[in-house]
Amino acid sequence: MKNILIFLFSFFVSCNFGVVSKDKIKLVDSYKLDFKEPSGITCFNNHLFIVSDGDGIIYKTDLKGTIVEEIKTGFRDLEGVAIDNTGKLFVVSETKRILVPIKNNDETRKKFNIKGTQKQKNSGLEGLSFNPKNDTFYVVNEKAPKQILNITKKGKILSKADISFVKDLSGISIDDSDDSLWLLSDESQKIVHITKKGKLLKSYKIPVKKAEGIVVVKNKIYVVSDSQNKLFVFQKPN
Repeated sequence: MKNILIFLFSFFVSCNFGVVSKDKIKLVDSYKLDFKEPSGITCFNNHLFIVSDGDGIIYKTDLKGTIVEEIKTGFRDLEGVAIDNTGKLFVVSETKRILVPIKNNDETRKKFNIKGTQKQKNSGLEGLSFNPKNDTFYVVNEKAPKQILNITKKGKILSKADISFVKDLSGISIDDSDDSLWLLSDESQKIVHITKKGKLLKSYKIPVKKAEGIVVVKNKIYVVSDSQNKLFVFQKPN
């Protein structure tokens, strides 16, 4: 009877909370960055684009974090950066809840509001990732509520999914290989693999403090740390 109860309890937990993998994610390398407060990251044409929420500059770097170009945005408190399939840059502001396209001449274009609520100024929009299949973006709301938002290039919300299995959300990246999403949690110190509807697939603990940005590039996962000013490279699990 005792064994039956244990089985039923385990089955209930797995069905209601998802089965979290105990697999570890392999840290391949790490690199010191020559700028402070990296808060978002993306990749385009074999270069990384890392935005700083301290100075509002987008730093174009090689895959080891060495700066090759600086792109001024004129904004502060930026928590996400993405590039569409034409090479146009976009950033999101956490406190102002806006999506901003960036011109090639470093001037900003129109600003688009993203609807939603946040209990505190520093618990809003985090991370930004472009979806080439339908020309939209994915962005996360850090906490209260913890949500994934699918938005248009003008900031209109197409869909949203609530997330409950991490303490907060600090980054997001689309995985083109299987059309899934990878999330980053600063407070939980985790990389989380999910479906686009928010279903948990696997979760991995990482040795990174204040992880603020994530991007999947082929078989690697790149993560930036705000407090450590470092770029971490992980092997993407199979």
